[in-house]
Amino acid sequence: MNSILKIIKTTFLGGILFLAPLVLLLIILEKGYHIIQKITLPIISHFPKVKILGLAIEEIAAIMILFIICITAGLIARTAYAKKLIQRLENGILSFVPGYSFIKKTNENIMGMESNENLKVVLVPTDAGVQFAFLIEEINENNFAVFIPAAPNPWSGSVCFVEKKDIKEVNISQKEALACIRKLGFGSKALLKDKL
Repeated sequence: MNSILKIIKTTFLGGILFLAPLVLLLIILEKGYHIIQKITLPIISHFPKVKILGLAIEEIAAIMILFIICITAGLIARTAYAKKLIQRLENGILSFVPGYSFIKKTNENIMGMESNENLKVVLVPTDAGVQFAFLIEEINENNFAVFIPAAPNPWSGSVCFVEKKDIKEVNISQKEALACIRKLGFGSKALLKDKL
């Protein structure tokens, strides 16, 4: 009974961690849309009341302005100054948000964005058997910090410190490992053939 409750709790918390960034993004976009609509409404109110594909002109104008702002922000984010600012924010504030670094790297990998740090997939022994883990950093030449994701939601899991001798490297991508975890291990036969 305790194991079922633990699975439900882990899955529930993992769901919250998965949904939180999406909900936050939707809230930001919705707030931005309403702010921009308030700005464009006085200008567009002089235009005739025309609807295109069910949207009023002010709604289309607000969406276009929001799109332009996002594109502009994306271009600014590529500059050296913006990258330094983001790095300072991540090191100073966002690093204290639980799971932020892992979620950021995973999202970059899933969306095909370039990432300087693609997490290495390894296998580590646990009480439950050998499990997928992501190599986070080297503590010293014999010890490593790893993140062991939970299934079916890899957003939750645990941080462990493992000796080098207990880490088995596997030549699979982070994306492949995450897909296997989400599918509760389906596909692991082909993925781990001759690796266990």
